[in-house]
Amino acid sequence: MNMLDQAVNIESEGMRFYTDLSEKTADRGIAGIFGFFAREEKRHCEIFEAWKKNVVAPDIDDTGLLGKADQVFRTISVHFKTDGVPAINHGDAYKKALVLEEKSISFYNEISGRIDDEEQKTVLKLIIHQEHAHIKLINQLMEFQRHPGEWLENAEWNHREEY
Repeated sequence: MNMLDQAVNIESEGMRFYTDLSEKTADRGIAGIFGFFAREEKRHCEIFEAWKKNVVAPDIDDTGLLGKADQVFRTISVHFKTDGVPAINHGDAYKKALVLEEKSISFYNEISGRIDDEEQKTVLKLIIHQEHAHIKLINQLMEFQRHPGEWLENAEWNHREEY
């Protein structure tokens, strides 16, 4: 399997995982974040598929994910409840999400030296940057899950860099 096939497989796995989480998560805000992740993974997959076919790849957008997530957290912090049985085990889901994101970053860093096309290298760097943003947000989801009432006062969240 060549490196672009591997990249497509990695992104497809992430897309399926986040789509499943989005469908099974009871809170609409958090489900929306998972849906957003799934759409970004799909876009990454489309880029790699285009590279495989030597056609023009779709643009990679600066989606402002962390800024959008900030508003979602502000909204759900008002009504978030930790009682009851969640539709998914969030702790396990977040840990698996971190593994998937770290796997993709590691692989993309590994293959970046084998790509000759400068435009593709730039796009790959943007994809890596987006995957790092996913990790930041997953860590923030984990923190929110542990302490939803204290989340808004968390200085780390309110002073993070935008991507």
